[in-house]
Amino acid sequence: MNRSRWTHGSWLLITIGTFVAGSQWAGLSKSGDEWEMVGRRDERPPAETRKSTPHGWVAPSRELTSNAPSRKSSKGLERSNRSESQEGSNAWTKTRGNLIPSAIPSNEAPLNNDQMRSLVLQAIKSFNPVKRRQAFDRLLEEMQSGTFTNEQAMTIRKAMAENGASGEQWKNFDYAWGANEPEAALAHINEIPQQYLNGFLYNMIPGLASADPQAAIDLFGGLGVEVQNKIRNRLFEGLIDNDVAVATNYIYDVTNLEDYNWRPMDVLTREIVVDVGVSDTLAWAAELPEGPLRGSAWSAAYAHWGQRQPEVAVQSIIEMSPSQDRNLAINGFTAAYAHQDGATAVAWAAEITESGLRQAALVRAATQYYRQDQQAATEWFGSSGMSPESWAQATGIPVSNLSDNRESETQTEDD
Repeated sequence: MNRSRWTHGSWLLITIGTFVAGSQWAGLSKSGDEWEMVGRRDERPPAETRKSTPHGWVAPSRELTSNAPSRKSSKGLERSNRSESQEGSNAWTKTRGNLIPSAIPSNEAPLNNDQMRSLVLQAIKSFNPVKRRQAFDRLLEEMQSGTFTNEQAMTIRKAMAENGASGEQWKNFDYAWGANEPEAALAHINEIPQQYLNGFLYNMIPGLASADPQAAIDLFGGLGVEVQNKIRNRLFEGLIDNDVAVATNYIYDVTNLEDYNWRPMDVLTREIVVDVGVSDTLAWAAELPEGPLRGSAWSAAYAHWGQRQPEVAVQSIIEMSPSQDRNLAINGFTAAYAHQDGATAVAWAAEITESGLRQAALVRAATQYYRQDQQAATEWFGSSGMSPESWAQATGIPVSNLSDNRESETQTEDD
């Protein structure tokens, strides 16, 4: 009997000990889970806050995360699974040493400064890409409200600078500022440090042009040529956002046909292609008045097409009857496609029936062909009918060298 009692008593002690140990393990597991629930899943607690125990690492103090929902509560678990952007949520997320609110404020009421700073922090620091996008979108929505002020804009800009906003975020914010608060955005030009001025103009001017085309045109006209060349496409983006007709009229207003430069129309056409596609761009170009601007637009559309869908562009050219439009289409196509296949480009360039345009297209195509395969390009030149001057322009080989080589070849044949 005594042995039986001793045996049962021993098993009782073992059972109690196992229960206690199990409780300790459960406590550690919950602590670790709660860290993961409010932080990044693959992030371990900072080394300086860990404590070594026989059971491994214990999660750091939850003092900073006391607002997180408890896993002991089914309601708390529901809250953690629900969208963190639900109105009225007080959930917080720990990330990179910062505490940021995960809730997105309602757009029914104006944001205060604290909310804007919190949204900027979330838009930049959150590990959740959806939350980053939602937070930044909420800021952009606020900029469209009638209550948004220049003070609020500067609050957002300061928070963006302090937290390392991305280039894309600066681009979108400055566009929105120029579109929604053009006077404030223009005034900021006189305040921004010189080293950031060009970047600001690049970001802001399309937004300004989308809302007030004339203000953007006036601003652009007062800039130096070097800066204009860098931001011209951005100006066109904004003018197109306002109205394609506005952008088209601007090109015609500023183009000097006596000293014609095809590049601005080329840039404008490519921006229109991005917005509406090749077919609609060709329809737009076809309605332009006859002249160099129309020709540049037509060629630029086919250049864009040749870069991205060369087979489709070629089929379109094949189906065209001989005309100046066909010549211009080949000109644009070969200018783009020569970078991929110089041999094909020179063959197509030779199909242009207008001599001056054909010669220019052949030079461009031959330049790329020679870079890709000097021997094959040189052999092609021998039977191309291309002038030595044009070949020299394409390859950089002086005409005198060509003449010497041809005389040597003739002498060898005579011998």
